[in-house]
Amino acid sequence: MGGDQASSASTTGRGSRGRWSPRRVASIVVVVGLGITLWSSWVAWTLDQRNEHSLLEVQSKQAAAVLTGAIAGVTAPLSTALRVEQASGGSPDRFAIVMAPSVGADRLFVHASLWDTSVQPAREVANLGVPSEMTAGGQQLGEFLGLARQSDTFVVTNPGDRVDRVAYAVADRNDPRYVVYAERAIPPSKVVPVQRGSAFASLDFATYIGTELDETTLATTNVPESQLPLSGDVVRQQIPFGDTTLTLLTRADGHLGGELGLRLPWMFLLGGALLTAVTAVAVTSLVRSRRRAEDDGLTISELYDRLDAAYAEQRGIAETLQRSLLPASNPVIDELEIASRYVAGAQGVDVGGDWYSVIRLEGDRVGFVVGDVSGRGIGAAVVMARLRFTIRAYLVEGHSPSTTLEMCSRQFDIDEDGHFTTVLVGIADLATRSVELANAGHFAPLMVCSDRTEYLPTLPGPPIGIGAQAYTSSTTTMPPGSTLVAFTDGLIERRDEDLTVGLDRLASAVLAERDGLENVLDHVLVELTGGGIEDDTAVLALRWRGAARADVVEQHAAGSVAALD
Repeated sequence: MGGDQASSASTTGRGSRGRWSPRRVASIVVVVGLGITLWSSWVAWTLDQRNEHSLLEVQSKQAAAVLTGAIAGVTAPLSTALRVEQASGGSPDRFAIVMAPSVGADRLFVHASLWDTSVQPAREVANLGVPSEMTAGGQQLGEFLGLARQSDTFVVTNPGDRVDRVAYAVADRNDPRYVVYAERAIPPSKVVPVQRGSAFASLDFATYIGTELDETTLATTNVPESQLPLSGDVVRQQIPFGDTTLTLLTRADGHLGGELGLRLPWMFLLGGALLTAVTAVAVTSLVRSRRRAEDDGLTISELYDRLDAAYAEQRGIAETLQRSLLPASNPVIDELEIASRYVAGAQGVDVGGDWYSVIRLEGDRVGFVVGDVSGRGIGAAVVMARLRFTIRAYLVEGHSPSTTLEMCSRQFDIDEDGHFTTVLVGIADLATRSVELANAGHFAPLMVCSDRTEYLPTLPGPPIGIGAQAYTSSTTTMPPGSTLVAFTDGLIERRDEDLTVGLDRLASAVLAERDGLENVLDHVLVELTGGGIEDDTAVLALRWRGAARADVVEQHAAGSVAALD
């Protein structure tokens, strides 16, 4: 009987080992690992697709704004000609002078004419360019001109069966005698070139006159006819177009987001597969080595614990990366009111290199930094993170702003890093309200005091990254209740606009709002970036509360007198 029991125990042990053999454990690990890997890749892909659609909507709105401006540019000569003819009493010569620059080959219009509608039928006073398609095709030109007389805006129609020209008519309801009529040519293929860097550069698009989407209403596109109508992730915009509507359809021509979003699903997939394979091998080896020493169930439980920890770490990679690129929260300091903002630019979504930082130092001192790494992408973010922590470390060690920049200039090189950086470093003494500043090619900060503003002189030196440099500090005493605003170039720089215009705009916007720094920065961003910005923007504002401590001010004054003696 004892032998039967031993045999039974042995069989049970072999049965347990058979149920949880190394091969079976490896299979479970592979299934679970690949399942988590596929799920992680799917989540990353889904988030990327949502981001792509959001970017498509943003770029579509920008493209619609461009079309709105283009429509205004097209109709402006017609309105000008109408006003001139109303003032001159329908002069053919004046009409020719006004419209000649806009009529002809490769110009706005191929035909333009002036009509006197005070008689029936309407009488043509003057015309320029090629003959009208509406007249040649026997269309009801009189009805179209009559419609213009009754409209508050210009009117639009197709002069022929297909949209190869667009007819415009402009009149004044209060003085409807004269009507200006013009026809604008559309390429026969409907395909128009797209300039690099324009709002349409990364989009496939098609425009239709009206709300019906077919080949008879198609106006322009940048894709072959075989790809119409556009399919897939398509955004539709309705743009006012005189007495009708211009319908804009857009879809992305490639990936709009950064390289990280495009590659992240593959990184999860390949990394997870590799991790699964390594884990499967490790689990197989572990099961074999401990098969006789440990209970099968305990072994499998431990293995799953390890798998859970490994995949939890894998799932946290994306979250950690995103958090590391965001500015840290500002410290709470009784003597200072602190507010900050970061706004990503419209060029696109790659990681930028703008940042700000506020550091509480020993004593009554507070360090602050605003910087801008050239370029965009992961490389710029890496340089930004290195420089941010390097400056923080030097300031905490007690170095001055100028010394901090000088030491940083020896550690960063554009030939190795691929980027240079402009930085403003400051240390504020809360007891005396003095601010020591050092500048590496950055914009001077704006001081706001009562009803005046001033950009502080900072003796700027070269940017970080172009070789070892020496920097000079400057010191300013901030009046009670005054505010210091430091910023990056995205806040003030605009294409085809002088830099002083942006600086003056910032000074005016800061003075216009006084109730709390958070409200001040909200107002500044609305005033300076309400129409959208191309570059990333970082803004940091510090406001001194109350007056300087009298004992410390006296000590500084006494020290200054002793130094003079």
